[in-house]
Amino acid sequence: MTLKVIIDDTDRVTSWASPHLEDMQWPNAFAFGYELDDELVGAVIFTEQTENDIHVSVVCTNPVWWHKRYIKVLFNYAFEHCGCTRISALVRPSNTKSRKLLEGLGFQQEGVLRQFHKPEDGVIYGILQSECKWI
Repeated sequence: MTLKVIIDDTDRVTSWASPHLEDMQWPNAFAFGYELDDELVGAVIFTEQTENDIHVSVVCTNPVWWHKRYIKVLFNYAFEHCGCTRISALVRPSNTKSRKLLEGLGFQQEGVLRQFHKPEDGVIYGILQSECKWI
């Protein structure tokens, strides 16, 4: 069982992740992919970067890659490499696994976009660099 981090194939990673997130598309994205025995099992996709913020989407089909050292890399990418002061995520209220994951990482619920995922709302989560325990 060999875990490999993919950092140079955003198109492949986002193409794999898209069907897991209702065929979502990410223009101008940067993605980390996680392969287990040559099969993608996870993706972290960063998009919509501004001076202070970057959006993140996560897909996980096997939690074997979800370890502290990989989590640190993701936060370092957003806060150190990109220079952002916050990371944002948007999830459905019914996606309890993602909400629990975000909250466990230190994200705070910041608001609701009504009917964003029509008919379901979108719940906005955010974490500030100053609140992040992973860097």
